[in-house]
Amino acid sequence: MRLVMFAMPGPMALTVLQGLLRLPVEIVGLFQPALPDVPILNALPTAETQARTMVLAPPTVTAVADQAGIPRYAVRRDAVPALCEQFLQQRIDLVVVACWPWRVPAALLTIPSLGWLNLHPSPLPELRGPEPLFWALRQGWTRTAMTLHLMDELLDHGPIVLQHWFDLPIGERLSTIEALAGSWAAQMLPIALQNLADPAWQPRPQLGDGSFFPSPRPQDFIVTADWTVQRAYAFVRAVAEWGQPFPFIATNGQTVTIVDALAYHLYQHLVAPIVEQGEYLLLQLLDGCLVGVPEPSGRFGRGYVW
Repeated sequence: MRLVMFAMPGPMALTVLQGLLRLPVEIVGLFQPALPDVPILNALPTAETQARTMVLAPPTVTAVADQAGIPRYAVRRDAVPALCEQFLQQRIDLVVVACWPWRVPAALLTIPSLGWLNLHPSPLPELRGPEPLFWALRQGWTRTAMTLHLMDELLDHGPIVLQHWFDLPIGERLSTIEALAGSWAAQMLPIALQNLADPAWQPRPQLGDGSFFPSPRPQDFIVTADWTVQRAYAFVRAVAEWGQPFPFIATNGQTVTIVDALAYHLYQHLVAPIVEQGEYLLLQLLDGCLVGVPEPSGRFGRGYVW
């Protein structure tokens, strides 16, 4: 089976690529989004060999692809004719997609003989759209699913090949959770590829209307006092590495801003909705208190007001 991979650089794409390299497939290209001012389809040079002092550096998608001899390309959104021609020349059977920012037009979807297989970390049809792990955490989910589905012209809409539920680890950073999602996708890929190669096998359609969530906006980082403390801790702890502040609105309407969470204490009730304790803020939530890290620019009472 000859395939290419379309991916945004990141932990999920890395674990998926590593999983594909363990399978009896031929990966003939790795594509990443390109900036508007570069050629529509640009072959990327192989990265220079790292110095010996860097051999212990964490692997990247680029480094793994180069080491495996996989050609890499930067592709613009308007590169459809060039991609069609290249796919036909390379006799592509399948495109594996791990985080891609654009919809794929029908002219490209129909060229690979087995289609385009999208790896989406949500229980489709729920949480369609970008950043489904963000929205699962924001809504207080403790479990989600990895869904492998065939792509059509609608976003995250095509029939399901495989779906597997997994636990969301509380207190881990989002990059770690993305890597976990990618590892589940990698474990699912052998069965998915076997199914796709079987002419008698049929995927199942997505049932129901599902839900769609857009890219997160600043107001989507607000945490309010009616949240459970575990929900607040899991959400803030995971997403803090993005560098976006989290306004907290207390029961009395007071607002302060935190940039991270250190711990939480179930069933603990504070003497006030917000308590300053040394370098940290204790925030009263529905069923306990959250230990938050305030913005470096200000102290308690002078935080970011939403």
